[in-house]
Amino acid sequence: MQLWRWLGVALVMTLGAARADTMADLIRSHIEAIGGRERITALKTMHVVGHVTTEGRTQKFDLLARRPNSIRVTTTAEGRTLIQGCDGTVAWRLQPDQSPQAHRMQGMEATDFMGEAEFDDQLVDPESRGYQLDYAGEVTYQGHKAYKVLVTTLRLKPYFLILDAETYFIVAQVARQTDASGQTLTKETRYSDFAPLDGVLLPRRFTVYLGERQQSETVLETMEANVVIKPGTFALPDTAR
Repeated sequence: MQLWRWLGVALVMTLGAARADTMADLIRSHIEAIGGRERITALKTMHVVGHVTTEGRTQKFDLLARRPNSIRVTTTAEGRTLIQGCDGTVAWRLQPDQSPQAHRMQGMEATDFMGEAEFDDQLVDPESRGYQLDYAGEVTYQGHKAYKVLVTTLRLKPYFLILDAETYFIVAQVARQTDASGQTLTKETRYSDFAPLDGVLLPRRFTVYLGERQQSETVLETMEANVVIKPGTFALPDTAR
């Protein structure tokens, strides 16, 4: 009967509208929870010092970032230095201990690095930045009620964000990843130790799990807001090839 067909379409439309409203509410609640739009947009640059521990090895890093998607990271470990940068258009890397020449990143290396260079999280002005967000329901995450959000973008495969239902902080990102052997595993990044930077609450600890195994942990030791950054800091060095 056409009536049942119409009812089915109407129910789908109603459900879609309800999910859109829920997603809009989640975005609004998240923005307010981390400090509000005015404070978020007032944060223009930052300087971060921290370390990353991977399989027992620790690397120190010094990071400069500027809105909307410029970043420069200097990593040191065992006497060696790696410099990676992005000016919003070109991603590059330089290993001064090996060669004075900088190299443009290519393929997924460039895509992943440029994605990480984004100053704001995915719930801040998502549409203007090419993100489609869809509410994916309630879940229990680490014993707490949470909301699941599907993130779709042209740059990467779809993945999920987990928002704590009490704080509205993003507490995890969950994706599927294929390893070198061809096995598909769940990659989960957990965000914790939230603290304010000029009134904006940001995570200070990032723990990455691949399947059941902890892959790495990043700790932000110090953070400075709205620092002065020299012109050309993020640009591809003249020595590039």
